[in-house]
Amino acid sequence: MTAARCDDGTRPRDGSSDRNVVRGGLAVLFVFTLSVAPVAGTVAAIDQVAIVSPDRTQIEAAPGETVEIDVTLRSQGGHGGGGIDAVTLVTQYHPDYLEIEGVDRGSWLEGPDATIRTAETLADERGTALLEQRREPAGDGATGAGTVATLTVRVAEDAPAGTTTLSFDESAVETTGDWPIAVVDDAATIAIDGGTEPLESFDHPDPDELAREPTPASEGGNASAATDGSEPVPGFTAGLAITVVTLGTALLVVVADRRGQ
Repeated sequence: MTAARCDDGTRPRDGSSDRNVVRGGLAVLFVFTLSVAPVAGTVAAIDQVAIVSPDRTQIEAAPGETVEIDVTLRSQGGHGGGGIDAVTLVTQYHPDYLEIEGVDRGSWLEGPDATIRTAETLADERGTALLEQRREPAGDGATGAGTVATLTVRVAEDAPAGTTTLSFDESAVETTGDWPIAVVDDAATIAIDGGTEPLESFDHPDPDELAREPTPASEGGNASAATDGSEPVPGFTAGLAITVVTLGTALLVVVADRRGQ
């Protein structure tokens, strides 16, 4: 039997060819995803996070009282084993209840023959304190766990009873490599005058909008941070996601092009 033809001499399309293209393309995409997933998992397993946390997450204080809080940093560095060479500790609080009177640099970033350059910004009316630290020369950077800063915090004389927080979630770190790492923070909750009810929150400005004044460099010691064996955080890398999306888009373009012929 002779197959039917259209007026222009071509055979009518029944869609089977398009389906074959789609099936073939999906098969290739599936095989590719399976083949690169183990590699992507290995790359993701190398990536690390930096954890910023106070030495105490629950603090009791009376109006007018001053407390010191050590802030610790814990990280195994970034992709490819690069350590951390710069830290910006951003502390945010409600200025009606708390005031940060001082931020002293800790020893976490120190290393042999390294100088730590710092810049401190206390913007009490905006409820923000910054301490920037940079290690020069960077060397291999710092890893492990230790004190990155000590905060001197004063509770306002007229602060009401209740709980308020010091948060560090705007903090950032830089590594000696080209890959950024995420910063995870734990907040400190201060219970004022035995209160248990949360006090009102404060709308903080963008830390990048604050004027920053550098202070003289401080000499680094020879104490290096000890490695604490923290576990890496696995994830689905951006490169793999982009590749999969690109292949899927290309497949749709091929199908659309065939249908238009």
